[in-house]
Amino acid sequence: PQQGNVLFGSALDGWAFDLATFARLYQGKLEGVNDSCALLEGLWGDYFYSPRRKAIESGASEKGRKPLFVQLVLDNLWNIYGLVEARDETKLRSISERCGVVQNARDLRHADGRVPVRNLLSGWLPIERSLLGAICSVVPNPTGISEAKAERLLCSRLSDFASYPGETKELKSDIMRCDPASDRLIVFVSKMFPIEQGAMAGAKDTLERLVKNLSLTGDGDAVAGEGEIFLAFARVYSGTLRRGARVFVLGPKYDPRTMADDPDTSANPHLVEVEIDSLFVLMGRQLEPVESVPAGNIIGIGGLQNVVLKTATLSSTRFCPPFVDLPLIATPILRVAVEPRDIQNMPRLVRGLKLLNQADACVEVRVQESGEHVLLTLGEVHLERCIKDLQETYARIELNVSKPIVPFKETIVPFVPTSEENPEEEIAKDREKDKTVTLQTPNRQCTMKLLAVPLPAEVVQLLNENENVLKAYFQHQDTKQSDCPQALLDSIVELRKKLEQILPDSVPYDRIWSFGPKKCGTNLLVNRTDFVHSSVWHDAVVPLNEADQKDPRMPYESAFLNGFQMASLAGPLCDEPMQGVCFIVERWELDMTIGVDVATVASHGPLSGQIMSAVKEGCKKAFQNQPQRLVHPMYSCNITVNSDVLGKLYAVIGRRHGRIQSADLIEGSGQFDVTAVIPVIESFNFATEIRKQT
Repeated sequence: PQQGNVLFGSALDGWAFDLATFARLYQGKLEGVNDSCALLEGLWGDYFYSPRRKAIESGASEKGRKPLFVQLVLDNLWNIYGLVEARDETKLRSISERCGVVQNARDLRHADGRVPVRNLLSGWLPIERSLLGAICSVVPNPTGISEAKAERLLCSRLSDFASYPGETKELKSDIMRCDPASDRLIVFVSKMFPIEQGAMAGAKDTLERLVKNLSLTGDGDAVAGEGEIFLAFARVYSGTLRRGARVFVLGPKYDPRTMADDPDTSANPHLVEVEIDSLFVLMGRQLEPVESVPAGNIIGIGGLQNVVLKTATLSSTRFCPPFVDLPLIATPILRVAVEPRDIQNMPRLVRGLKLLNQADACVEVRVQESGEHVLLTLGEVHLERCIKDLQETYARIELNVSKPIVPFKETIVPFVPTSEENPEEEIAKDREKDKTVTLQTPNRQCTMKLLAVPLPAEVVQLLNENENVLKAYFQHQDTKQSDCPQALLDSIVELRKKLEQILPDSVPYDRIWSFGPKKCGTNLLVNRTDFVHSSVWHDAVVPLNEADQKDPRMPYESAFLNGFQMASLAGPLCDEPMQGVCFIVERWELDMTIGVDVATVASHGPLSGQIMSAVKEGCKKAFQNQPQRLVHPMYSCNITVNSDVLGKLYAVIGRRHGRIQSADLIEGSGQFDVTAVIPVIESFNFATEIRKQT
């Protein structure tokens, strides 16, 4: 708040202020405090004004004093709102005059007591003045973008900006200048949002044109005929966007570096050329159509619904890379399967899910292998809202919704003795057990020995934090590119050093064969055999020596790794992904002296398929030789509760197997701010139960 980027206010009553407003108001009025900066700092936090010492001091809560913010700001506002019940016309008139607000007798005697208070506060502290003032003073100037930020817009942290063509590098200066006269147009669409056709009442021609375009695409029945149209919420970074202009829509996988190899982009699925149908200035709930919008402005764009899903980059040049995607607020973890009650409405459900996916940046829609349509949401309240929007707005059909499905993960843990009398004896017996698994392929040509061990929690956390780094690194290796970005290599080196420090001695970092699932998970495959493979810490272009390449097991390496990936993706407990498991390969032998005839191949299939299946089953059996656990996701929630019902809140959280992390008294009130975590599977109707109990 001291920095001016926090406003306190009420949109309903039309007032708002920042701390600087009251710092200026009280400057020179507190004896001994003449510095507005000191007053601004003291207005927020555990500070109070001492009339005896004529100074602002800390420790208001310890000394039982009112914080300065409560004393100078909140008390005055509460007194004004208290006049609503008192209906004290004389006091209202007096306060209004002192605040420089003129109110007539009719307003002061209005039947609704909030009307004179609303007039007083909105005239004294108008929300539009405070909001626009904060925007001007806090929001960065569009022409003041730094060089580093411009580069980060054009390429991710794991990419090398120097590897882009010269035409792409020139775009950095265009973004930094934010020049409306530039020939190179750059626009970023941050989201698609629905609007009622009534909001476009002043743009009848534009509305008819949008409805016609949607009807031509076959989506008119689901959108235009039902009162809503999607617009793109966008910002112009360079050039001037004009209605009727032809621009390129750059998909997230588009790479301008491929232009040098193939200048013909007509067949590129990630590059689409479209015509800008309409432009709007967003005026609250209303839209004002315009012909052009210069750089530095935020606009609404019509006609992009069929080419933009959630976010996109628009440009007049094909050398512009797509902007880096916006970070997710949270990962959707609550999923349900939806289907129409009348199977004939399936096409409407599919169109409705597509529109919901466009309108909500936090929702995910997937089609399972079984054909089920699955909706992934952030939580119970978010799910209820999505189902309501589907039924009432986007699909307008009755739905059957399954019970919520919560994703789990499977893991193993160190042995825990159950006996209180002789725990050491149990641990010793467990150590003597042989937990390795030895398997052979059906044709007995390949033999392998596997062991599963749990990974420490800090290793799992480190791998989780570096999931995107591993994903980008192995994608780079799979494409066989020779110029790995230096930033990505630095991140891999840092990850390797950290793993070297925290991995146990039984899991040497330099023997890691693969990560899983999907090559970027928290499970490891460690090779402790004499087989020599390419290190995961080296670039894919580093060759093996001639002797290693002649190893008869080399052609089957990918089959072995694919078996590990399949096992880590679907564990033995309930086919959920594994987490924090290290599979150690202690033996892998291939007996090429065993003959393989046509009948054997026809019966068991090729050796690569047999190895893949054997590794998959071997990993699962090794997993089951250890103590197994299911890992469930947890919700973190903040709850504000009165002190007299704090015990009831604790009881509700305890019944749902939750855990209290902190409970802090809010200064100047009798309320507690409670932070807790509860299992997602126990969170259904949690908010409703809390409201009933407290």
